[in-house]
Amino acid sequence: MKKLFLFVSLIALTVSLNSCSSDSDGGGGKSISFKIGGVNKTFSTIAAAENGGFVFVTGFNGTASSQTESVSFTIATGATGANKVSNFTYTTQGGNSFIADPLTSDVTTNSGSSVKGTFSGTLQGVSSSDLIMTEGKFSVKY
Repeated sequence: MKKLFLFVSLIALTVSLNSCSSDSDGGGGKSISFKIGGVNKTFSTIAAAENGGFVFVTGFNGTASSQTESVSFTIATGATGANKVSNFTYTTQGGNSFIADPLTSDVTTNSGSSVKGTFSGTLQGVSSSDLIMTEGKFSVKY
């Protein structure tokens, strides 16, 4: 039930962030990438916004209307250091959802409308086998 709630929350977050993200920088300074089984995953369309003391980030491989994969996570506004990334969810092209638990992260920048850091961990499948995620990086301006 918890995983279903997180999946529904991901969909709601994706819809809300897509309508309120800042695109004024033309996509510069926005990137999310990681590897699963040695295969690079790069997210080219990113929506990010600060709300209620948190920065909400969602990345799409493709566009929001024709996405093939997505990733989302939150970081407390201003928080830096180890394990500050939370609510990490990855959805495959086929619609399989994975939740990172535990997620190892290091947020190096979190100020001036910019968040940067690294992450890795085990992605637990909601309806499929777990995946190992390595070499995760993000650099997002909002």
